[in-house]
Amino acid sequence: MAPKPYYTTPSSCLNDSFSYDQYFYHGSIGFYAFYEEQTGSYCSKDNTAYIVGQGLGTFDINGPKLADDTGSSNYLQSYWYCLVGAIWLTYRIFVLRRCFVSCKRHGRMCDEMNEDLRRKEVVVFVQEQLRLAAHGATNYHRAAVLYLLVEGIMTDLFLLIANDGILTKIQYVSMGYNLSALLVMVFEMFETTTWLCEKWRLRIKRLLFSYETAFVGEVFTAALQQYSLTLLNRSNFRESRPAALAISYYAWSLVGHGVFVLIIIALVVSVRALWALTYVWLNQHTWAVFTAPCCVDSTLKLRNKMFLLGGYRWENGKLYYTMSALKAFGLLKMEEEYGAEFLVLRKIHWFKVLKDDLFIIGAISNQRVEKCAERPCTGITSFCDRKLGGVGDEGENHQAAYIHVRNKVQPPLASDR
Repeated sequence: MAPKPYYTTPSSCLNDSFSYDQYFYHGSIGFYAFYEEQTGSYCSKDNTAYIVGQGLGTFDINGPKLADDTGSSNYLQSYWYCLVGAIWLTYRIFVLRRCFVSCKRHGRMCDEMNEDLRRKEVVVFVQEQLRLAAHGATNYHRAAVLYLLVEGIMTDLFLLIANDGILTKIQYVSMGYNLSALLVMVFEMFETTTWLCEKWRLRIKRLLFSYETAFVGEVFTAALQQYSLTLLNRSNFRESRPAALAISYYAWSLVGHGVFVLIIIALVVSVRALWALTYVWLNQHTWAVFTAPCCVDSTLKLRNKMFLLGGYRWENGKLYYTMSALKAFGLLKMEEEYGAEFLVLRKIHWFKVLKDDLFIIGAISNQRVEKCAERPCTGITSFCDRKLGGVGDEGENHQAAYIHVRNKVQPPLASDR
């Protein structure tokens, strides 16, 4: 009597399936490996095993030792994974606490000023406070956070195989969220170098890193990750054992995982770019939102995680931030006794929120903002009462350096909100 097919077996393989069990270690980028016990059915029609995880674990072994390991009946554990995981979870808790305190202070300030907050403004402000790298971070700091993100993505990749049903869908969303954070961190590292001029920095960041497109990219990618992983498992990588022996199992596993991650990143980038172009054209009717300089963006530089495409206003050949967008990013105005106005931002630190966390980052002149030396805010603050933007002094001589599509001139809006 033929064995009863496992419940994961597709209907087309019910008469061509065999019981299947496997026990294996799965190498990671760090000095540890994942262990998993799996059971299910093997289909002889498509040479595919339809399995589910029965046991999970980690063990401090990788590289050549992992390839030569013959197994053991003793209890195995990974101190490396526990240490790195504890550091990552602890830092995430600090980030959540920091965000909660900042949001609470911002909300109290809005109440004192009788200022309303829209849902979109709240979402953007919260996301900005959840940034992983503090203001003023160096690329060494970002590299450390990037390593923890990569370890998190490796865990997601492993748990995608281990989980089943609704837990798998949750894991796909988790991986999409971690990949989004990884892209932001990598781009921030490029922003600090001299390889990217200001013009192209703004164009790329507006196209790929905006709040209107980030969530869409993550959801769309989560829906396609399962098919991408299945196609990769059925590709010629299954027959690459000679290459793994020649290079090393550790290096070749990084290649395999790198291919999958790059495919997912390509999907994320493609979806974000297409949706950004569609959103801007439908709402702004001009490509200048991507190409035009804006002095507020130049002043913020690395201080904002992403842009808000719907928060721009294109008027009289210049690009402005609306008052709603300024409020969403937590930007305030301070006016000194002699009438000078300054742009103020709530500075984000690594682990805690300081009592005096408001800092001046720019000087306001009419609707323009010019960068100035960062210093603590000691005056009375209020929300900006007008849109800010246009070309700063640095871009006055380069206004013709960008290209935009001009439609019919629209009359000024009654409200920029």
